[in-house]
Amino acid sequence: MTTGVRRFLATEALYGIGIGLYSLALNLHLLALGASGGQIASISAVGILIMGIGALPAGMLAGKIGRKPMLLAGSMLVAAGAALFATGRSLPVWYAAQAVASAGFMCIETTEIQLLFRYCRSRREESRAFHGMFAVFTAFTGLGNLLGGILSRADASAAGHAPSLYASAVCIAVLSLLRLRLLPAERAAGGSGRAPAMGGPGDGGRPGPAGADASGSGLRPGAEAAAGAANGTCDAAESRGRDTTDKGPGDSGRIKAAEAPEARASGSASRSAEEKHASRRGPAKPPVSRERRPTGRVSRLPQGFRRLLRNRSLWLLASNACLIGFVFSFIGPFMNVYLKFRAAWGDDLISYVYTVNGLVLFAASLAAPKIMERWGAKAAFTGAFLGNAGLALLLLIAQPAPVFAALLVLRSGSFSLLGNLVDSETMSSLREEDRNLYAGMRAVFRCVGSSLSTMTAGFFMNAGDYHTPFLIAGVLLIVNFMYFRSRVLPLIIKRNDNLRGEPQAGGA
Repeated sequence: MTTGVRRFLATEALYGIGIGLYSLALNLHLLALGASGGQIASISAVGILIMGIGALPAGMLAGKIGRKPMLLAGSMLVAAGAALFATGRSLPVWYAAQAVASAGFMCIETTEIQLLFRYCRSRREESRAFHGMFAVFTAFTGLGNLLGGILSRADASAAGHAPSLYASAVCIAVLSLLRLRLLPAERAAGGSGRAPAMGGPGDGGRPGPAGADASGSGLRPGAEAAAGAANGTCDAAESRGRDTTDKGPGDSGRIKAAEAPEARASGSASRSAEEKHASRRGPAKPPVSRERRPTGRVSRLPQGFRRLLRNRSLWLLASNACLIGFVFSFIGPFMNVYLKFRAAWGDDLISYVYTVNGLVLFAASLAAPKIMERWGAKAAFTGAFLGNAGLALLLLIAQPAPVFAALLVLRSGSFSLLGNLVDSETMSSLREEDRNLYAGMRAVFRCVGSSLSTMTAGFFMNAGDYHTPFLIAGVLLIVNFMYFRSRVLPLIIKRNDNLRGEPQAGGA
């Protein structure tokens, strides 16, 4: 992997520890300070609302100021939100802390994958880097949970779980400083990505996304300068080749030298004839551009919105993100509820299940790129979608508690594998200039799907029905697979075919 990818993955460990501390301690901290369940739900709703409203503008802003500054700003906002939660003792302060932290998560979600891909040289490295990021994150999130439990037991005061939140803020703030110092500049990554994009070992010399997208308008000034320098070198080489041909040895060189005065004479005669005709016709009309110009109301919109309205692929991928979010929130956020009320297990057993679940998620993150490389896109996505649907429908059946828990953990790992495959391949299938827009749209559409399914699942759980959500999730996975197979998978396969069809480095 490139230096930028290695440094990104190494620092991701701190992010995993910080989020592990934060996720374990936050709700317990608020409950210890007297917040009710309804107040905690309303605070969470504010966070979802902020992320849903601001994700798309944040994605567009990342295209203007850069992804690295946005990512670092997001990390600092999350650290500030965690510290504000630790110090706050009233509902208004908690709302403010949630707003700050949600703005930070929004900045991170709309920039981290695109920045990581910017450091990659090839499509294969993009896939491995993406799944490696999730593997590191899930592994160190478990370590953060463990540290949070130790800190909470050591705190005998009435401050709730403030030490865990302070530790989370410190970890994420240190992460921001390390990434500021260690991560290469995005402009340098774009400029140097053109040459290494021609493939490393095992890539068959295929250009990676940086090389494939070098002709697009999404490159930054440093990358454009590098591309211009490369083109200038090629032009100079061609002119040198022409000069060498014109000055070749023997009679051919003398013949070309003799023909030169005649060519200059004929050229001047033709130019004078053209000038006479032009004087008779009057002033020349400007050439008509064949480029399609935006007309009507669309032309008054910012460039990002114009591209958004006209790019059909973005809407197809965003709709798939909505379906994925809708399916996920029927089961994923309520694993502990299903174990507590359907399996009738205590909190200690549930904590062990969550520990095993973290290991399964780690293994799924490592296995995802290998599955994609070995099976190919069609087989990998077919197996992931239908396997998840089968597990969801199997969980619908009444069974012993240990079997139910094992299947629930297996379904969690397989769904994490599916989500990672979908996020990685859909993001990698887009051109460089469209990735920021898609990141924002994906966050918005996924929030919409998650909020709808959360309300639906809550309706069934309030009625004491802990079986029907699994039926709905299984059916929706089949529907999602049909949509994905017909609308999204062709985009991914087309991108793969385009990369394979491009000339190799050093070719004619």
